[in-house]
Amino acid sequence: MSLFDTHGDLVEARARLRSQVDEILAALESGRLPRPHEREQVDLKEEAGRRDRRGGVLPGERQNPQAVEQLAREVPCMANTPGGGALIVGVDDSGRVLGTELDVEWLRHRIFERVDIAPAVEQRLVRGERLLVLYVAETREPVEDPENKIRWRVGDHCVPVDRSEWWLRRQERAGLDVMAAVTGRTIADVAPGALVTARRYLISGNDDETADTTDTELLGRLGVLRPDGALTQAGVLAFCPAPRTLIELTRFDVPGGDVLNPPTDLSGLALVEQLAAVESDLLAFNVATTVHRGFAEIPVRQIPPRSVREALLNGLVHRDWMRPDPITVIWFDHDHVLEVESPGGFAGGVSQDTVLSRRYARYPALSDLFRALRLVEKQGVGVDRMYREMISFGHRPPRIVEVAGPAVRTRLAGGAPVVPVMSLMESVQPAARRRDVRIAVIFYELLHRPFLTLDSAARALQTDADDARSALETACATRIDDDVLVEPYKDVWMLSAAVFRRLDNDQGTNDQGTAGALIGRGLLPYRRPNQTNSPDVVQAWLAAHDRITSGDYATLTGLTQTGANRALDRFVPDLLVRGSTTGRNAHYIAVPTRSR
Repeated sequence: MSLFDTHGDLVEARARLRSQVDEILAALESGRLPRPHEREQVDLKEEAGRRDRRGGVLPGERQNPQAVEQLAREVPCMANTPGGGALIVGVDDSGRVLGTELDVEWLRHRIFERVDIAPAVEQRLVRGERLLVLYVAETREPVEDPENKIRWRVGDHCVPVDRSEWWLRRQERAGLDVMAAVTGRTIADVAPGALVTARRYLISGNDDETADTTDTELLGRLGVLRPDGALTQAGVLAFCPAPRTLIELTRFDVPGGDVLNPPTDLSGLALVEQLAAVESDLLAFNVATTVHRGFAEIPVRQIPPRSVREALLNGLVHRDWMRPDPITVIWFDHDHVLEVESPGGFAGGVSQDTVLSRRYARYPALSDLFRALRLVEKQGVGVDRMYREMISFGHRPPRIVEVAGPAVRTRLAGGAPVVPVMSLMESVQPAARRRDVRIAVIFYELLHRPFLTLDSAARALQTDADDARSALETACATRIDDDVLVEPYKDVWMLSAAVFRRLDNDQGTNDQGTAGALIGRGLLPYRRPNQTNSPDVVQAWLAAHDRITSGDYATLTGLTQTGANRALDRFVPDLLVRGSTTGRNAHYIAVPTRSR
């Protein structure tokens, strides 16, 4: 069953919207304030924070956090409105053109950080003043503002809207999302235990307001009970008793070994109840190990619990629900490995090489339900969080691949955390960068290879060269204590000398805080003095450069200048040919393939 495609509708809607913007700007140029009916999809906004105490207009700035907070409330409203909308920044309520000096790229990025929407921004001149026009496309799912409210445009104002009403209008306008379709079930068919479970999830997600409502109000706020009293398909799936097990959990000692806990029959429980039961069992399997930090003893589980939850939720939200197969969850005790396999292959252009960079919801209404339950935050963020959490504990990133069936398998390999890595990631400044998956991925890559080129960074981040360069520049601006995390060297990027000192000297207990912990987990192999005879560093450098100097080798491996010269000399003549210069600039080139 195919889902609707809104691309054609969006192109046409944008053209109509631009025409409305042109008419309104022409009216402002002539000194006329557009009438309310002309502004149903276009709103005029004075830049917040531009007035002094007496109401005078202050000079504009390129960066204005108050304006971001103002627009972060208005952009979701337009995104929720059928056909989208536009915001013209730099005009007050009376139609007076004040202008704005806000930097376009800065504003766009900050809005994206706040509400996960990056509007198209155009600069226009009216009466000699610079205005910004923010074009906001209609979204496939309801978008909450920073106050967790859903609003849309009615007339020339933004007003609150119920999730159920939003989906009802969406279904009527755009086509079929089977999870938003109306069913013959009502609240009488809902399992009482499912409502209890939902309230627990909401309370743990700090949404006490929604949790403390009647059953009817609760289901309405979650967007699964329509005003006419009918449940949506997403509501039936999540809250009505299921005739079969939807999530099948098995515990093994090792792959192919003995079954320690066979699957439990969960038939008769609603999906949210089955999810809670599986989470509870996994929490028992996922035992904690004690990490000593100074005088404190901190229990840390073998796999970060948030990564476990995200793996389960990704399997639930993105699976093909047209197939009857259950989601299979396997826990391997000895290896501390979790595998979640969900029926249905990748969809919407997502693949194992783009899971970090592409966003797609097979069933937007179901995705929105789990977001309303505060189990997920924003569309597609689950994979980012799994990467970030696993790397921050010194583990490998999740492996997400398509397997025969088709099905998508997510594999999380945990174990005892690497304390020096944990300590370093907890020291990242500014603190917001600890949540930046790009920083985590770059750090992980540089723990395993001596340097990153622009191309290798783009592959690791699953993006293009421009975005990779931006991520590397951000990493270079990120600090550990008073030092940078990453620094450029010639045309590549590598961990800073301060990071190497920090990782080597960081002291923990359980013999995991020393450099030996890094060796045991295969980290920083290129910095091992007893492995400098390995040609890996040389071959990696020569794959991207036509020569290697002893200074290059010393910088990459941490050897002294003399040690680097001796190490490179050992590769002559099997791998390298020595150049003519001496000292730190002594260089070597690769032996031609035929000679080798």
